Order: sequence, then C-alpha cells, then structure tokens
Amino acid sequence: MPFQDVDDEQAVVVPKAPGSVERLLRRIFVEDLGLKLLALLITLVMWFAVSGENKPVTMGSAVQLNFVLPSNLAISNDPPKTVEVYLTGRKSKLDVIRASDLVASVDLRDSSAGERVIRLSSDRVTIQLPEGVKLESFKPNAVSMRLEPRAERQIPVDVKLEGKPAEGFEVYGVQPTPSLITVQGPESHVRELQNVPSETISVSGRKNTFSMSDVAINISDQKIEPMNQDVDVTIEIGEKRIDKLFENVAVQSDGIDRKPTTATVNLKGPPKVLDQLRSDQIKIIFNKDATGANRVRVELPPGIDQQVKVVSTSLP
Repeated sequence: MPFQDVDDEQAVVVPKAPGSVERLLRRIFVEDLGLKLLALLITLVMWFAVSGENKPVTMGSAVQLNFVLPSNLAISNDPPKTVEVYLTGRKSKLDVIRASDLVASVDLRDSSAGERVIRLSSDRVTIQLPEGVKLESFKPNAVSMRLEPRAERQIPVDVKLEGKPAEGFEVYGVQPTPSLITVQGPESHVRELQNVPSETISVSGRKNTFSMSDVAINISDQKIEPMNQDVDVTIEIGEKRIDKLFENVAVQSDGIDRKPTTATVNLKGPPKVLDQLRSDQIKIIFNKDATGANRVRVELPPGIDQQVKVVSTSLP
C-alpha cells in the first residue's frame, strides 16, 4: 500500500465555536434581518408622525362676528358678518374645528353713539376654542361701524293684496288687527319707515268678506325689529259700488242765517242698497261748530251707513 508523506497532507482547520457575545450579536444584527429592518422603518415613520403631530401649526378659518351692544344703541350700517381668524395648536385639535361653529363675540358695551373703528383684539373679543388651541390674530384686525341711539315707534300696517275679486265685486276695505305695529331699531332707520308691509294676500275671485289669521309682517330693512311678527286681517268685499244723487233731501239747520230747506247728496254704495234708499230717509244737519264755521253732517238709516259712503253734499 502506498504511503503519503505527512508534509503533503493539507491541514484541516476545525472552526472555533462562537462565544456567547458573538451569538448575541448575530441574533441581533443578522438573524431575521428583513423583519428587523421593516420594524425599524415602521418605528421611524411613527416617530416622525408623532413628532410632527406635537409640533404646533397655524390654520386660518372664517369666523362669525357677534356684536354685543349696550341696550340703548343699535348698529345702523353693515359691518362684515365674518372675518378671517388665525389659530395655532396641534394639527389634530385644529382638524376638528369647523368654521360654522366659530363665533367671535365682540364686546361693545363700553361704546357710545357715533362712527367707530373697533379693533379685534383678545381683550375685546371672546371665542370658544378647544383646549390647546390659541387665538393668534384676525384679518382684517378692525371693523368700522356706525352706532346710533335705539328708537321705538308705532307704524301703520300696510296689507298687501293681489288679484281682483269676482266680476261685479270690489274690495271695500282692509282692516289689520292690530293696525299699528311697534318697531325698534337705529334711530335713522325707524324715522324713515312709513309703514309695515304684510305678506301678500290674494283676493282673486272673491265675492264675500273674509278674514285671515297670523299674516306675517314683511319688513325688508333687516335693521328694524317688529314687536309683532304677524297680524290678523279682515278684507271686506262686496258688490261693486256706484254713485247716485239724491235730491230734495231735507235740511235741519240751527243758528244759520241762510237756512236752506233741501239739498242734494251724492252717495256711493252697492246698487241694491242705493236702489232701496229714498231721499226722505236721509237727513242733513246744517249748523255751526265751536269755531263758528258752518258744518254739514249727513245721517243715513242704521245699517245703511255701514255700506254707503257720502261723496259730496250740495246746498243751494
């Protein structure tokens, strides 16, 4: 059998068993490396997200203005209803704020009448904000307004009608209840208001008197506040009226030098009523009033006087 020289043999290296430290480092840095890198990435992302979340940011939003006035003053011009407000806080806090929920109350209770420029500052403006959210500023940071004394006045109600009654009929009269409405507002606006319009009522095709309840008051000037929001209305409708002359109407006179015995009266009313009325049913009272001036009064039979109107009286 052939022999191999010992020198020709290749030395076999037996690997040394890893120590505990090496095994620990291998477990930490080598084993499941992909999962560990993914976990590290997720951790970094979460850290940056949390860091960004805690960092204060500034947000702009519209805010409604509510002016708190002394009881004796009113705003007569049209200041802005909203302005821009800038808020600072955590993003999560700011994200839940809705512009429709933001109301800035501006305290004007120490103001007096006149042209005023109101600064929007923290000592005058109150706004409810979530905890941790801070008010920075307003844009614009001031508003102009005109303050006037608050006035009160009674104004006649003007009932608005549309359409026409049935053929041969007409509107005799309109009676709102109450006939006067008390209104409040800036002095100049109240002074200029001549009547208080109602909502429109249709009389189309009507032949008879009718009533309506809770007819809304419709004032276009938003500065005016009516004390009554509605009225009751009675609309009198009847046969179309005509004019008719009644001659030789007896005249009663007292203290008049020239004493006419008869006169002519022009009456307006429904044809059926006037056709039944006779001259001898009408009386004319001719006398002097407290100042000495001649005064003429026409008396009609009871009931008829509610349907007939005196147009004119002619004395000879």
